[in-house]
Amino acid sequence: MRVRFSLAWLKAGQPFPKAFKLPAALSLFKEYNERVARFLPVEVGAYSSKNRSVIWVCEREKKSSLLSSEALAREFRKCMNSGAQELQIVIGGPNGFTAGELEAMNPALRWSFGPMTLPHELASVVAAEQIYRALTIHENHPYHSGH
Repeated sequence: MRVRFSLAWLKAGQPFPKAFKLPAALSLFKEYNERVARFLPVEVGAYSSKNRSVIWVCEREKKSSLLSSEALAREFRKCMNSGAQELQIVIGGPNGFTAGELEAMNPALRWSFGPMTLPHELASVVAAEQIYRALTIHENHPYHSGH
């Protein structure tokens, strides 16, 4: 399975590094992507509805699930065991997702980091770190138990 961090807030044709206004956020995002890549192939890019992938959206709406790291690891494992070829994690733009966008994506998981509003750069870092953490939980890697 491949993990694709789909950044819905990228402008068409804009390379993803330029979408990050904060160099430190970009650096952390890249760091966690490199860590995830030790376990699974990782790709970063704009959301694509053409792919036949499992979609998770990160948003703070009431219908979204607040998950512990362990619960996210279970959801991730279910996705991996489902035979899915790709998990596409979509971070919304500054205004989140419209009802139409959510309906079109038909996400398997609507994942919330809590009621606070995060800049999309920071939400991307949190998502990447939590996917890495989920992988380390399943591999009994000391990363999770040490943090």
